[in-house]
Amino acid sequence: MIEDYIFDKITAMKHFLKVWVFYVFSIWLTQQFIPGFVISGRSWQAIFVSGFILSLLMLIVKPILKILFIPINFLTLGLLSWMVNVLVIYIFTLVAPAVSITAWTFSGFTWAGFVIPGFYVSYLWSLILSSITITSIVHILEDVTE
Repeated sequence: MIEDYIFDKITAMKHFLKVWVFYVFSIWLTQQFIPGFVISGRSWQAIFVSGFILSLLMLIVKPILKILFIPINFLTLGLLSWMVNVLVIYIFTLVAPAVSITAWTFSGFTWAGFVIPGFYVSYLWSLILSSITITSIVHILEDVTE
């Protein structure tokens, strides 16, 4: 009985540690690719603390928001389920003092005759892009480790 309890606690801690490492890596990688996702100071300490806060939010707040958004998911046939992740990232920017998401301008891209012109990325789209990037990286890491 006691052994099962200890084993369950160790398993839960391993899971949280894995999730924390995944979110730390995804925050670091996201700040490298998205100019609007900024960690103040860009220090590893700030990234580790931000990863811890985001891990807690994703493990505690995200399930609550999923339950609250069941009617919207039902009405839209699940098409707006990504809104929960965007809301969690927004709450993350409010809770984590080192993290900020801002609007930015994409300067454009040209390669072998293929041209993507520059455009302005608003705060909302920067938030959505950051959310998609972070959750995609974490999902890829979870798929690789399982």
